[in-house]
Amino acid sequence: MQCDGVILGSGHNALVLACYAARAGMSIVVVEKNDEAGGGLATVEHPAGSGFMHNTHSFFHRAITTMPWYQDLGLERHGARYIEPDLNVAMILPDERVLEWWTDFEKTFASFAAISPRDAARLREWTERFRPIVTDILIPEAQNPPLPMEERLSKLSQSQAGRLLLETQALSPIEFVMREFEHPAVRAGLLFFNGLREVDLRQKGFGHSIPALLASPRKAQMCAGGSRRLAEGLCAGLRGHGGPVVYARGGRCAPR
Repeated sequence: MQCDGVILGSGHNALVLACYAARAGMSIVVVEKNDEAGGGLATVEHPAGSGFMHNTHSFFHRAITTMPWYQDLGLERHGARYIEPDLNVAMILPDERVLEWWTDFEKTFASFAAISPRDAARLREWTERFRPIVTDILIPEAQNPPLPMEERLSKLSQSQAGRLLLETQALSPIEFVMREFEHPAVRAGLLFFNGLREVDLRQKGFGHSIPALLASPRKAQMCAGGSRRLAEGLCAGLRGHGGPVVYARGGRCAPR
């Protein structure tokens, strides 16, 4: 088989890359060792025949439908569809109370206030302070090539919002939470919600990730039918441009 490139593994990043390369006219082959493409997007039916689908790794996909590649590749034409639960994340406490994070901030505030009125007030304060930072700084930064560090620092230091971002960013998530909130359940909940994003909670330079998460309008989403539907959509898009996913078995490969 002659091709321009071989991609080992079919996680979603690999499939997105393969789709763009194939769309640009390259001959691309994706090689996967497992039974299904998708890597962390794996979904299994258990018990077999029950119709109950379980995501064995990747579950929530935060704001994925706003990602440029999701829209650009037309994945909904290939069967991907997302829902955004109103009750986005919840943490059950030992006393059977629940710390709830809703898409509606006022419901989130009420849940936090039932546990700690002071912490709920701090939650509102940081959410309001960071909304312009998320909208005007962090989202544009994520959608553009990074600036050189010195240039970024100089630019941010010229505005009040930028200086607040730099000040908060200098902390670790744990330092930020311990400084700003007092109730153990609230602290644990905020760190848990943040840890789901695979942020090192002890690492300085990520203290802003907590208030940014609070202020972000983009919430967790679930792929209807299981996370593998996203992988299936990407594979369908790849096949549409002539790029196969090849499955390796016993040292041999066969497209499917």
